[in-house]
Amino acid sequence: MPVVLTLAIAAATTACSTPPRAERYVPPPAGATWSYQVTSSGSFGSGVSTLTMRMASGQWQGQPVLRYEYAAGATLQTDRVGLLATLDRNGNPLMRYDPPLSFEWPLEVGRSWTQQHMLRIGASGEPVPMTSRWKVEAHEEVTVPAGTFKAWKIVMEDNFGFRQTTWSVPETMGAFARRVNERSATHPMGGAGVQVMEMTAVPALR
Repeated sequence: MPVVLTLAIAAATTACSTPPRAERYVPPPAGATWSYQVTSSGSFGSGVSTLTMRMASGQWQGQPVLRYEYAAGATLQTDRVGLLATLDRNGNPLMRYDPPLSFEWPLEVGRSWTQQHMLRIGASGEPVPMTSRWKVEAHEEVTVPAGTFKAWKIVMEDNFGFRQTTWSVPETMGAFARRVNERSATHPMGGAGVQVMEMTAVPALR
């Protein structure tokens, strides 16, 4: 086989086998809405409900943030998918994280990291040390009522007995397609429980 052809085949093979990477997060446009079917059990409650999200912007401690609104309140995030706080419907903080619970970029299968935080519960709660451990387990297809998506499967565990598995589509949809939240029997917020969230409508301007 000619050397030039051999090199061309080798180059094509290398290009096809390049591992996937997600370089950044692109949020849904302001005003976009999307929804999830939420199935809860144990300490998360009981039954099936619908959660509708709306994309907005806001301020947190003088800095611009991404604001994900829903009927019971909102979550505030950085542009790196870093969770800063959850708020009730009146805008009062329920939980705050310093520094935020955050993805580390780029996302690649096998990448893992550990973060140290101070968690505050309520408006004036005392800071509690928190450790979060993360791993990108796969880049795979996930099927939910809204469709089938190529997603990053990311697992986060903390020192309180909480485990969260998220199938995230950060660059093209700006949202997660599926999420499973699990609490252990010793979790301080009521013990064992499981909550499954599956997207039923993709982010779109209405």
